[in-house]
Amino acid sequence: MSDAGSRIASWFRFRGVSITQEGLYYFLVFLFILAGAIVRSNIQLLMLLACMLLGPQLYNAWVVYRSLRHMKFVRRVPNLLSCDEAFFVELTAKNHSRNAVYAVVVQDQIMQTAGCDPEPSQNVEVFFAKIGKHDEAMLSYRAVIRKRGKYQLGPLTASTAFPLGLVRSARTEKVVSSIVVMPRLGSMTPAWRRLIQQDKSGFSSSRRQHGLLEGDFYGLREWRTGDPKQWIHWRSSAKQGELVVRQFEKQNQQDLVLIVDPWISAEAGLEEKAAAERIISMAATAVRELAAIGSCHLQLICCGTERESTVGTVSQAFVVQAMHDLAVLVPTDDHPIGKTVMETLQTSKPSSRIVMLSTRDIDLADTELFSQIWNDPKLRSDLGRIRTVSPSRGEIDQYFYLPQPKTTDVTENDE
Repeated sequence: MSDAGSRIASWFRFRGVSITQEGLYYFLVFLFILAGAIVRSNIQLLMLLACMLLGPQLYNAWVVYRSLRHMKFVRRVPNLLSCDEAFFVELTAKNHSRNAVYAVVVQDQIMQTAGCDPEPSQNVEVFFAKIGKHDEAMLSYRAVIRKRGKYQLGPLTASTAFPLGLVRSARTEKVVSSIVVMPRLGSMTPAWRRLIQQDKSGFSSSRRQHGLLEGDFYGLREWRTGDPKQWIHWRSSAKQGELVVRQFEKQNQQDLVLIVDPWISAEAGLEEKAAAERIISMAATAVRELAAIGSCHLQLICCGTERESTVGTVSQAFVVQAMHDLAVLVPTDDHPIGKTVMETLQTSKPSSRIVMLSTRDIDLADTELFSQIWNDPKLRSDLGRIRTVSPSRGEIDQYFYLPQPKTTDVTENDE
């Protein structure tokens, strides 16, 4: 419909029912015949014809108004996925009325809500030919998201102009879902595994005796039947959409601190942004591989426009939280990395290994950037625990391999 036609049709909108462009032309013909019947009052056939023309339009308005009143819609999507990973969005239309509903068009929206450089929203339309009385129908569409971040699906807009297409009824359903798109994953090299082995670097693994008191927890895991309510970690549960609890077990664990510093300049070009994304992908891949190995106590610190820190044993719940933080990490040029390193040295275990992934060429001997550390004898002696990895020194390829991304559309219909 043209812009002018849309504006005119909006004048006829009432309780979600509006006239279509075809219906507008039909209504103008009705007005023309009605005007002729009024001017030539002796011609009763024109008045009869005008009434006959108005009948179908009123019938269409009555049908479409009743069609969507008892419709409910449900969407099913994965909560966590990777960049360039194809996934399916399932839409289920439930009809609770006593009559079948035909020709329903459901428009879904995909919009980035968190992350760097948000892209314009994408709209997808799904067509339900028929939903029987007291029945439901399910259709799906295929989507591919190229960028990491947090995305929102919805709200849904359902509309129908059946049977004549002269009047349309539309209704918006606040069915909203969230998807976290992880950074693009690659693989870590054997050199990386040697780098984080503390026992080969002069640091010994620490053995903790974890009790069953709430203050002694060291990680998160999924909720299981029988777990006490006081073990529930409400903040992480709200982010993940499912209950997670504090974990209490005895394990021989390795301490590791991973600092992710995707620094970019204020006038960053494509090369700088690509280097920052590579650092974030490397951190996400490292977390995934540590989860597969197990027996590691990790603190992940994401340094962006906002600083996020996740601490615990690398379990499935930890990975979900870490991937969320890395997905929404926004590179910046004003993060106080000196303060972050100082606080990390103060709060981390003396036996922990600290690895800093940064796009800038950081020199730990820089007494200006790390002035607070160099002025403190104890912190200065702990600088030996830190190992920096930077693409500016050509070290990324030594520890990390990232395959080339696929060229795909953001969304596409599954026909």
